[in-house]
Order: sequence, then structure tokens, then C-alpha cells
Amino acid sequence: MKYRHFTVEDFLADNFFQQWILAPDEQNDSFWKHWIQQNPDRHQVIAQAIELAGSFEFTEKWSDQERSAIWANIENGVNHPRVAKHSLLRSLHWKSWLSAASLLLVLSTIAVIIKQNDLHQIATSFGQIKKITLSDGSLITLNANSRLSYAENSFDQKREIWVEGEAFFEVSKKMVDGKKVPFIVHANDLSIQVLGTAFNVANRRGAVNVALAHGAVKVVDTYNKANTVVLKPGESVSQSGAKNPLYKQKVDVAQYASWKNKVIIFRRKSLKELSEMMKDLYDIEVIIDNTALQDQRFTGSFPSDSSQILFDKLKKMYPLQVVKIGTGYHIR
Repeated sequence: MKYRHFTVEDFLADNFFQQWILAPDEQNDSFWKHWIQQNPDRHQVIAQAIELAGSFEFTEKWSDQERSAIWANIENGVNHPRVAKHSLLRSLHWKSWLSAASLLLVLSTIAVIIKQNDLHQIATSFGQIKKITLSDGSLITLNANSRLSYAENSFDQKREIWVEGEAFFEVSKKMVDGKKVPFIVHANDLSIQVLGTAFNVANRRGAVNVALAHGAVKVVDTYNKANTVVLKPGESVSQSGAKNPLYKQKVDVAQYASWKNKVIIFRRKSLKELSEMMKDLYDIEVIIDNTALQDQRFTGSFPSDSSQILFDKLKKMYPLQVVKIGTGYHIR
């Protein structure tokens, strides 16, 4: 859905969000409560948007003590960075019509939901790989330029992880009162449901790929439950964009997960795909001057902590001219 990637400014400019702030009714209140519960990794953005709304002047004034109590409830639920309010406030014109009572109701809703979902967020920078051990013993290896979000305080009922970028999961089985606790990974509109298994998830540029090393997973499109695939070891499933069909195929999982051992393996990848990979993992700009080369396919490997080796190999093994200009590369 469109709200998934909204910024603070996007929310404040959205008519449906404005209606919820101005005059909550059964329809919009139900929608936003459900959306917030389904997207806990977006709580910081929602909290910032609500805080901005709370910065406006109202015809009905709250005391300093009342305002402090309201914002203490929100800040107890999420430790969000301050945003630059003044430049936004100049461009918004809500002062004449925002209702203080309506906003107080919305603030109370947000505070309760955020408090129930105390999110941990872990991110990696370009070129960095990080290992995370969860309280249930599951091990997650997070690739470069990636982010994880999870609410560990709810792990006794359901273990849910949100991933942007790429991560390899080695999931431990967890039992509570004799029942297995599900482990679910969210990547864009897909939910990957597992019990005890190892798999790789890549969520970049609007596309998602899941490759299974061992165990079993079920991949479900959140917005089209009929769009569901069950994977066996040695299979992958991909979705090229929201609401597109799922595509399953047999693969060599090693090339999908080798990065966690600090080796990048690529087989029959186009030069365009390689250039996108270098941007995603290392923030290195690769410009293909000869567009006829974009679809040429290459096979090879290089250590993930030495991206320069890739360009050296391309020059030696293929009839390409690779020129470094500044921090980027031109291929001719």
C-alpha cells in the first residue's frame, strides 16, 4: 500500500491522514489502528507526524502540564529523533481547523499501540556485515546497507521481523505451553512464515527474493493470500514488485548466501545487475557508458571486504575498459 513508504511530510499532506487527525470516525480510526499494528517498523515516522500536529496552536489551549503528560506517553513508546519542525510548519495551514479534542484521541491511540510494540532497530552501513543473536537463539546475519526491526517483547506469542536490504536467517524452534511459536519475516508486501530453518531474504529496489537453504518456509503476499508459495531446500521465490505474481525456481543457494561468509558469488549476472549490486552494498557508482554492454552476463566471485577486486577481474577476464573517476567507475 502507498502508506508503507510515506515520510513525515507525506503523512501530513495526505487527506485521509488529515481526516483522521481532524475528525476521527469509525472508518478512518479502524483503518489507521490496523495499519499501525501491521507496520510497527513505521512507528517512528507516525510518532513524528503526530508530534508535528501537536505543535500547532489550537483555539482550545492545553496547559503545559497536560502537554507534557501527553508527549511523555508517546516518548515512553518510541525513542524518536527530533525533526525540523519550523520549515514544515510554515508550509502547513492547519491552525484554523485542527481540533484539539480529536488530536488528543489520536495521540492516545498512538501512545497505546507504540507502547505495545517496543521496536528494536539494527542497521548496517555500506560495506558492513553484522551478526545478531535474538533472545530465542535465532541468528541473523545482516548484509551491508540493510535494516532490521523487531519487537522482542512479543516473542512469546509471535516472532516478527521486518527487513529492508538483505539478511540470512538461522531460526531456532521455540515452544511456549507446548505450542510452536511462529517466526515471520516481512519484506515489502510478502510475509515469510517459518518454524526452524535457514534462508536468505533480499529486499532491495522494490523487489524481494527468498532463497531456502534447509527446512521449509511459506511465502505469502499480504494483499493477495492466493499468491502463496511453499519452498523446499534449494528453491527460491521472487516478486519483482507489489502485487506481481510470485516466481519460484530451483537455485544454488550458495550464491545467494555466500556474502555472509564474506564472499560475493555471482553467476550469469548482467553488467547492469552488477552495477546495482555495487551501489547497494558499497555506495559505489558504476556507469556503463556503452549501453550495449548492460545485458552482457558475467560469472565470478570476489571477497566482500575488497570490492576493488571485482573491477580488477572484469578488466583481466573480459574485453572491457574499466576507468576509475573519483569514487565511481566507468565501464566502456
